[in-house]
Amino acid sequence: MKIFSESHKTVFVVDHCPYMAESCRQHVEFDMLVKNRTQGIIPLAPISKSLWTCSVESSMEYCRIMYDIFPFKKLLMAALAAVGPPNPRADPECCSILHGLVAAVEALCKITEYQHEARTMLMENAERVGNRGRIICITNAKSDSHVRMLEDCVQETIHEHNKLAANSDHLMQIQKCELVLIHTYPVGEDSLVSDRPKKELSPVLTSEVHSVRAGRHLATKLNVLVQQHFDLASTTITNIPMKEEQHANTSANYDVELLHHKEAHVDFLKSGDNHVGGNSREGTFKETVTLKWCTPRTNSVELHYCTGAYRISPVDVNSRPSSCLTNFLLNGRSVLLEQPRKSGSKVISHMLSSHGGEIFLHVLSSSRSILEDPPSISEGCGGRVTDYRITDFGEFMRENRLTPFLEPRYKIDGSLEIPLERAKEQLEKHTRYWPMIISQTTIFNMQAVVPLASVIVKEAMTDEDVLNCQKTIYNLVDMERKNDPLPISTVGTRGKGPKRDEQYRIMWNELETLVRAHINNSDKHQRVLECLVACRSKPPEEEERKKRGRKREEKEDKSEKSGKDYEQDKPWQESERLKGLLDREKEELAEAEVIKDSPDSPEPPNKKPLITMDEMPVVEKAKGPMSLLSLWSNRINTANSRKHQEFIGRLNSVNNKAELYQHLKEENGMETTENGKTGRQ
Repeated sequence: MKIFSESHKTVFVVDHCPYMAESCRQHVEFDMLVKNRTQGIIPLAPISKSLWTCSVESSMEYCRIMYDIFPFKKLLMAALAAVGPPNPRADPECCSILHGLVAAVEALCKITEYQHEARTMLMENAERVGNRGRIICITNAKSDSHVRMLEDCVQETIHEHNKLAANSDHLMQIQKCELVLIHTYPVGEDSLVSDRPKKELSPVLTSEVHSVRAGRHLATKLNVLVQQHFDLASTTITNIPMKEEQHANTSANYDVELLHHKEAHVDFLKSGDNHVGGNSREGTFKETVTLKWCTPRTNSVELHYCTGAYRISPVDVNSRPSSCLTNFLLNGRSVLLEQPRKSGSKVISHMLSSHGGEIFLHVLSSSRSILEDPPSISEGCGGRVTDYRITDFGEFMRENRLTPFLEPRYKIDGSLEIPLERAKEQLEKHTRYWPMIISQTTIFNMQAVVPLASVIVKEAMTDEDVLNCQKTIYNLVDMERKNDPLPISTVGTRGKGPKRDEQYRIMWNELETLVRAHINNSDKHQRVLECLVACRSKPPEEEERKKRGRKREEKEDKSEKSGKDYEQDKPWQESERLKGLLDREKEELAEAEVIKDSPDSPEPPNKKPLITMDEMPVVEKAKGPMSLLSLWSNRINTANSRKHQEFIGRLNSVNNKAELYQHLKEENGMETTENGKTGRQ
């Protein structure tokens, strides 16, 4: 549907009854020659405007601001100049604002030029062109009941004219109408009408009531309303240097308030910078963004990178500061505006410049320009991120690119499927769970999970898709049973990373998160989740096997650690042990020499021989001095002989020959021959 908002049609209805000819009682001083007045001349009395004049001027100011910022595609019926002021002597009973409200409803039903163009483009679907409007009624109501009567009149009139427009090719039915009732009264009097916020009276009509004193208060109220109706915002330019008229050599700083579209402040909202202050102009508080004047250094506009340009309109267009600023800009000069800061370097965020006789507020980019080299994809928030899933994202873009819509498609319920909505739904499904960084995912780094991840995002799955998903889950179970390694990223972690069973727990949790994000698509998606949950529920023997596996891994880790420590200490221990053995051998050899030289000397007390002669193994005596190897071999043989009990046959043998099976001889009483004896060397 071609949407025309309520701001497309705005109709002013100004009450022309005799009461509107009364004074607003807000005096205007126009005799300014006070000091140089000649003696004897009586000063002129101050004057005051009528309620009618205040209403017309405020309405014209509303229109001026709107036309300055939106010179196209906005309509206002303001044929007020030819009407003339109201007659204070006219009969009030003969004057009624109801005629003006009826005429306003008739004007909203008429087709505008822009609506006609839209209907021509849509041709057969001309009824899809919307028709909305706004009625601003400035009057002096008698009471709240009088206001309700005006609202009922507008509601009934809309209902009647919609019936007429339904059967006409030159009229359009009103789909939505905003009624803004402004009750104005002289300064110093009490209001008989209460303010009321916007209220919906019917599906077609909404109404709001404002009770405002006449004069500058009414102008300020219309200024606030035009900002609300057309999404405008306020910017106050401060510290504007300007020469004084009386003293040309001196200058003073002034402020000028400008109105423009609120999109000029969107960067402030995104960045979270709070530059919105209050303006107490005319005794009312109004939000405005304060920007500081910078001394212009160049006339070239192209030197600055702009992200937007919006027409401006001065709030006080007739003031000297506003006039000087507009003339300065229309002469081809540009003014840079900076954000006020208490500390740090200044940030230039906006610029004022004129194009074709119109003044624009330019929004300057304070971030990286698209004209510069593109930033590296590894530059992320909070530091450099080097493991983006760039390849997977390219595949993701390929699967979700837009194509021309050739033939209409219909949904299951028979309604026409809108291509843009269908594309948004598919994009939403594919991004329900899509980690952007490799280290944040496990399943998308595994080729074994690709069949499941590619079909689980479908809106409808086939039986074959369900079977493939189940096979994928069974393969993962088999991988866990074999204790196969997983592609777990260890970036930013110390040590070897999580244990193998912890890795599989992370993998199963992530896989379940992916499947649960799509279980509402169809019943087949639910079947995949049930299979996954069933495979995750391990039997007791499987849990016991996992515990044994964990203990074995811990034991292997300890053995590996102790083995590393032993390998490091082994050379030192061997050297120390060999050194101790050699020292001990030297002492024993020296002691043996002393005993040999004194054969009659007794044995030392508490000295026990290391080995008896019977226990001494047969060692061939070496001729000459004994080598270190011989000494070491004798000691090893002696030590080994103490570790076991000697064979009894060898102890009782003769010439190292032992007779076997002697009990047979005793039992049979037979003499054994020489051949019945065996010997053991």
